[in-house]
Amino acid sequence: MPLRRLLPAGTRLRRSLLRIGIAAALLHGVAACREKGRSSAQPDTPKGRIIAITDSMLVHGSTDTIRFGRLGSGEIAVQRFWIENKTPKPIVIVSTRRSCGCTSLDFDKQPIAPGKTRRMEMTFDSRGEHGWQLKNLEIRFAGENRPLRLLVEADVE
Repeated sequence: MPLRRLLPAGTRLRRSLLRIGIAAALLHGVAACREKGRSSAQPDTPKGRIIAITDSMLVHGSTDTIRFGRLGSGEIAVQRFWIENKTPKPIVIVSTRRSCGCTSLDFDKQPIAPGKTRRMEMTFDSRGEHGWQLKNLEIRFAGENRPLRLLVEADVE
């Protein structure tokens, strides 16, 4: 039965119920907007490119490519990616070696537990570079002889 039949127009109770209903609808809308603006992913939840480290890769080495695409001359670009440990033991990055000072790699030096991921951030500084660029960055893991070789590719205009 509609509210208007139960409570005559102009009664205090009807006005109060109407105000409560409007307030509840507004609060619901505000809460929905706030939730929409929030990311459901946690800060350390892998999103985007993931490079898996396996036992085979640690024994034989591996190569992967990080592509920055087209960059303007003098532009500094950042690529974020994840390293995932698919081995049964923790892995530790002990060193990195780069072929050029225009690339750098930022990462947490703590061990990566089996099944876990670690965020990496590679920076390419195109100042002084022109044309197609192919740089080399090696990541070495504790106790392993072969590195993960990352080829860094960019087209600097």
